[in-house]
Amino acid sequence: MTIDYSDREKSYELYRKGKREGTWDPDEYDLERDREDWESFTEAEQHRFLATCSGFYDGEEDVTRTLAPYMMALDALPNEEMPFDTVQEEMYLAQQVYEEAKHTDLFSRYFETVFDTQETAPYREGGYQEQGYSTDDLYDTADDLLAAIDRGDRTELVYTLGEAYLNYMGIVEAQLARGGYLSFDQMIELKAEEMGRDVVLESFQEAIGKVRQDETRHIENGRWILRQLAEAEPAVVTDVYEPRIEEYVENRLLADPIYDEQPFDGYDQEKIGKQLVQYLQDTVDYIGADRFDRYGDVRATLEERQAAD
Repeated sequence: MTIDYSDREKSYELYRKGKREGTWDPDEYDLERDREDWESFTEAEQHRFLATCSGFYDGEEDVTRTLAPYMMALDALPNEEMPFDTVQEEMYLAQQVYEEAKHTDLFSRYFETVFDTQETAPYREGGYQEQGYSTDDLYDTADDLLAAIDRGDRTELVYTLGEAYLNYMGIVEAQLARGGYLSFDQMIELKAEEMGRDVVLESFQEAIGKVRQDETRHIENGRWILRQLAEAEPAVVTDVYEPRIEEYVENRLLADPIYDEQPFDGYDQEKIGKQLVQYLQDTVDYIGADRFDRYGDVRATLEERQAAD
């Protein structure tokens, strides 16, 4: 695993950044005040907030359990034939596994200490996992990577890695998690305003800020790898990326809202939806919008689809 220190790539620089930024500890947060704040939420507000938190709790565990095959698949690639150093990327992903485990630790502690439960299923019934693109899909992705490693075909490995990175970093983190953060922001801000407070769930907000910081690095690295894989196999964009983006758009961006009623007065789902469209455009632009047949301009394609419907 020799590193060429004269040629430190994006993944290695993000690894170094993670060493500086990613040393926070979920155990350091005092959750007693958050528990008191939580008791001020109505039952409907608690259920809605828990629905989003449950998606994160399950999701963080899912990604922790399924990331190792990505490193194994990278190791199986002929490094000298790739436009990036797979060793530097493997080092980055090793750090990411640790960070995902820490996020799982945070949500587990918060559920136990503040929410007084470790159950997630009751709050996710009828939610997004039934609308498609759940983090449960990442287990199948991990199996696909292991199967591609066994077959040993370079193009298949690149394609399978492309689908894996798009699913995980390009959609689960860059779209689903970021939408969750925006939802947290609105719910907490609206509750604080209702209570005449500057802040509620202060420790949650501080800790989730650290999670967001970690995942910003994950997204940046994932987008960079998606672009490198497109350099290695240009057809991966139309053969893999666009069909998966189409599935996400169909199941999420064009789907009806999950929650017909919002217990937080003033909650703006449309605002979140517009931001998610921009996030998807950011991913497309990073890979190279000119590489895409249909989704080079995400907003225009969505408007075309909506007009056709």
